[in-house]
Amino acid sequence: MPNDDLRANPDITVTDQLDSADAAVISDGLRAYYLSQTGYYDFRPLAVFVRDPQTGKVIGGLHGRSEFGLVYVAWFFLPEDWRRARIGSRVLAVAEEEGRRRGCTRIALTTLSIEAPGFYQKQAYAVAATIDCEPPGLTRYYMMKKLGLTANASPATPRPA
Repeated sequence: MPNDDLRANPDITVTDQLDSADAAVISDGLRAYYLSQTGYYDFRPLAVFVRDPQTGKVIGGLHGRSEFGLVYVAWFFLPEDWRRARIGSRVLAVAEEEGRRRGCTRIALTTLSIEAPGFYQKQAYAVAATIDCEPPGLTRYYMMKKLGLTANASPATPRPA
C-alpha cells in the first residue's frame, strides 16, 4: 500500500491512446468492487448487427451492454440510405427482447438533438434528462424505457463474476 506521501502526489496523466492493459486495471477494479458490494457481477456485452443481404457485411446496428437489470445502448448507427424503412425499430426491438431474455427491466441510451430523439420517443423511450452541449443549441438526451418481462424471461439472477 502506498505511503501517505506518495498518495499526496500521484502521477496523473491524460491520453487519447487507450492501452488495453491500463483500461483493464479500471474495469477489473470496478468488477471486483461491484462483486464485493452486491455479491454478483452480471456484465455482458450486447450487439445487434444489420448486414447487407448481398454482401453479408455489417452496415450498422447497435452495441452496448447489460448489467444489474439494465441494457445500455452505447452506440447505434444505420447508414442514411437504410433509415426510414423500420430497420432501426427492428434493431431496437431485438435489443429490447434480448434484454428481457437476460432479465433486464430497463433499457437506456443517449442521443443528440441532431440525431434521433424523436425516433426513440416513437419507440416509447422517455426523456430522463437533457444536458446542453457545445456548440450552443446542441442537446444530449438521456432516454429510458421500461421493459416488461415476457413469458420466457425471468428476473435477473445474480451470478458470480
